[in-house]
Amino acid sequence: MIAPLIVFIVGLAVLGWGFLQQRKRDAMAATPTLTCAEIGSGAGPVTCEVKGAATPGPHGPVTAPFSGRECVWYHAKVSVRYEHHEYRDGRRRTTTRERTVHDETCPVPFGVKDATGQILVRHEGASVDGAHQSVQRFEPAGQNVNLFGLNIRVNFSDVKGHRYEEWIVPPGQPMYVLGAAGVENRQLTMRSPDGSPFIISTRSEEQLSGRLRTSMYVGYTGGGVVILGSLVWLAVKAFGG
Repeated sequence: MIAPLIVFIVGLAVLGWGFLQQRKRDAMAATPTLTCAEIGSGAGPVTCEVKGAATPGPHGPVTAPFSGRECVWYHAKVSVRYEHHEYRDGRRRTTTRERTVHDETCPVPFGVKDATGQILVRHEGASVDGAHQSVQRFEPAGQNVNLFGLNIRVNFSDVKGHRYEEWIVPPGQPMYVLGAAGVENRQLTMRSPDGSPFIISTRSEEQLSGRLRTSMYVGYTGGGVVILGSLVWLAVKAFGG
């Protein structure tokens, strides 16, 4: 009975993911688009959308750790691939696994500039949808040995190698940001809003809305099918012995 219950929980998770996509899309449809000038002339913080080009924050441009490229934001990750050994029924079974050993997001804020001014986006580790993947490489472990004129990779450990991945937002990248905007320390600032999704994307509002709609349908349909299948499985096991 455990396996159908696990499938049921997976279905709920997929359904919940679809709901989150709908929530983001509904928030986009209900949120006004403001310019930096309009935000600056307002009486207080407001949840809104801002569209413009990415610019460095007060600390200036940053350097991506793996590619060395200049950018305003980056996310870098290192995963290790290794062999996992376990013993069952007196026999050793070996599987290849991966786990993340380093996950870093640029800590400094960046700006978004439109025709009327600039606003500082305090992302605080939030992900950036559609960021450009600047590095994706796998480096096998071990060392090359020349044996009778042949280059052979020699590795005596369970570690098979490391995967390096990096995503960046370069200066000038068109941006769409939905968040809570206002004036902080005489600086127009946008940060995560209370009770609403915080969306930072390199896609246009139209592109992002269409992508979220597709994801929403996939989540609802896929989750529903998985849940229905798990219930049928449970019924068969319960009444079929």
